[in-house]
Amino acid sequence: MDTRILNTKKKVTNTLLVLLKDNHLEDITVLELCKKADINRTTFYKYYKDVDDLVFKIENSLVIDLKQNIGDIKRNYLISFTGKILETIYARKETYTRLLGENGDHTFLRRILRLVYNESIAEWQKLLKKASRDDLDKIYSFIVDGSVGIIRNWINNNCQEDPANIALFINKICMSGLSSFI
Repeated sequence: MDTRILNTKKKVTNTLLVLLKDNHLEDITVLELCKKADINRTTFYKYYKDVDDLVFKIENSLVIDLKQNIGDIKRNYLISFTGKILETIYARKETYTRLLGENGDHTFLRRILRLVYNESIAEWQKLLKKASRDDLDKIYSFIVDGSVGIIRNWINNNCQEDPANIALFINKICMSGLSSFI
């Protein structure tokens, strides 16, 4: 890809992240974004349909990167995956905290946590003999929603605690709940 195109996209992305610091995602307009990024709206529309499309493309690139990072995880999906998510968020704290923070996309973290749904369900079916498939779906939803709350709290506190400690905390809570199905 042409360097100018990459620079423009990077400029637009960085401008969005700056705007998310003080504005809710749904309140950011293309006009405001273009003015702040010092680009023409025609240029913006050449690459994106709207602000939501821009956010979706940024998030997709982060999800692709995260999928590559977790590709080697073969067992203990929940703790390993949660740990890798938190490490990735911490390593790219500026980007993730804006996208996942109070003003960002409230569905993005849930989308990330659902990446290993199939692997987790398959592993749990082997371990949790008393749980039906419906039980496992409910358990996964419960774990994802609880993890979202804990991770959001961690992000809102500027990721001060070690990501490994947060992953361990989430795992302890999950394992105590799962143990009733063993």
